[in-house]
Amino acid sequence: MKNGALHYNTRRYVNSAIHKQESGLKKYIYNYVNFIKKFVRPGSKVLDVACGPGLSSHLLSKNYKVTGIDMSKGMVAYARKKFKDVDFRVDDAHGLSFPDESFDAVVACTFIEHINDVGAVLDEMLRVTKRNGHVIIVSPNWFSPLRPIRGIISPKGYEAMGKNRLRITIWLFKSIYYTFQKLINPKFVFQNPDIENEELVGNDVDMVYIANQYDLGRYFRKKGCKVLKLSADTFRFSSIPPIAPWLGVVAKKS
Repeated sequence: MKNGALHYNTRRYVNSAIHKQESGLKKYIYNYVNFIKKFVRPGSKVLDVACGPGLSSHLLSKNYKVTGIDMSKGMVAYARKKFKDVDFRVDDAHGLSFPDESFDAVVACTFIEHINDVGAVLDEMLRVTKRNGHVIIVSPNWFSPLRPIRGIISPKGYEAMGKNRLRITIWLFKSIYYTFQKLINPKFVFQNPDIENEELVGNDVDMVYIANQYDLGRYFRKKGCKVLKLSADTFRFSSIPPIAPWLGVVAKKS
């Protein structure tokens, strides 16, 4: 994680995240928070993983007792200065510093797709979740056919795999193929080499794991959890899991 830690601590990365929080990403953060409210009772103790510049943790703190963590010292420094109502800490999701069963809910948005060792991080998130508590993962679903369809219409105006209509059309067929494959035999799929080193237009150029609701759901079921949801229906066009542009996996720990 050394190189990753350096990347996430650069001033350029921190400034970019702050800008996104204050502009286009803000509506997605509100959708994320509203999604969590559907499953987590007010007053619950919540861990917001990879909280970035802190807006999501701040919004959650209006209903919950929130701890926000991020591995970027710059992010946490900004969040502490900007929002005084949250306990912000520098921490790494690969090895969380909290005791077992510390939180009623552990939540994360636009995070899991940047993780190489998905299983290890999910293990940690489950470890610090109380029994009957919730783990909630929200992420862009790059296997959704709606993303390349919109990308074909406007290749430079929407995030999609590939930088022209031909490459995006190829990704449309790949996304349909992988969606059906995951229904049969879900497994974690990564950008390299499985996705042939496709380039992503937009802000997720450091994405490594192609997050999908079916492999995440399978992981939680294998751990004995009850999976309550696979799509983040507070996001536009995301009510139907196979085509949802945003996934929202909600698992209840037994």
